[in-house]
Amino acid sequence: MLFTSRLIGQSAVHKGQVVAVFLTFLSMFVISLPTQALEIGVSGHQGTEYETQGYSLFIGDNFSRRSPFYWRLGVSRYDEVFVEWNNRNLKFPINNAELSLSYRHQLSSRSPAARRFSLEYQIGASASLTDNKFTWPELNEEKYFSETGDINGFVAISAHYKITSNVSAIAGVKYFPKMSEFDSISSVFLGFKYNFNFGQTGYGN
Repeated sequence: MLFTSRLIGQSAVHKGQVVAVFLTFLSMFVISLPTQALEIGVSGHQGTEYETQGYSLFIGDNFSRRSPFYWRLGVSRYDEVFVEWNNRNLKFPINNAELSLSYRHQLSSRSPAARRFSLEYQIGASASLTDNKFTWPELNEEKYFSETGDINGFVAISAHYKITSNVSAIAGVKYFPKMSEFDSISSVFLGFKYNFNFGQTGYGN
């Protein structure tokens, strides 16, 4: 029993260290960038399971002036994430810290309205900030569906529509092939972003 407790304690410490390293890397990554502008945005998510909903907050920018490649740092939360275990339908919340890279392609057209659109292809990784455990008292059994420090990959594609020079609307889909023990998670999202310019001239779509 003592050995088991030590293992659990060591696992918790390890998971905490993973999250600390992940967040430290994200901070160093952002601080080291020669930022002249910064995108700040928010989006709401609707999962393929009707009750699964969530939101994301993010900051990001492209790597250099006029570069089509972008970085993004953010946090997300999904509520009512469904999983089936031992013939029971269970639902949990999931919180993540996320880092992603993307390629953004602005549409070229003679139409001024079409030139306001751009497409973004995104790939990233998330670090779970949530421990989700289900305990079955009758069987004296417990199951972790996510633990703090779990790393999961995701991809997304989105369309951006420039409303003003600084404000854009966003719509897209996001897919986690596997979210810890929750299998795959898909969602559609809608949101807005605002582009802050810190220099004389800004950049970014």
